[in-house]
Amino acid sequence: MVYFCRKEVDAMKKVLTTVKKAVINVAKRSAVMEANTSCPLMGYQPKEPQAVKKLRKF
Repeated sequence: MVYFCRKEVDAMKKVLTTVKKAVINVAKRSAVMEANTSCPLMGYQPKEPQAVKKLRKF
């Protein structure tokens, strides 16, 4: 069994929360960008979800 010291565990948690925030930020920006485009090729969805429709700027 592998044991980690408290500093290593805290450092891993800090990195994990930073990565989570970055992924959330990228997902939100992608949703906003695709809500304002007419036909997204990469993230095509047959029906746009209501939550994404609320992100429209027009």
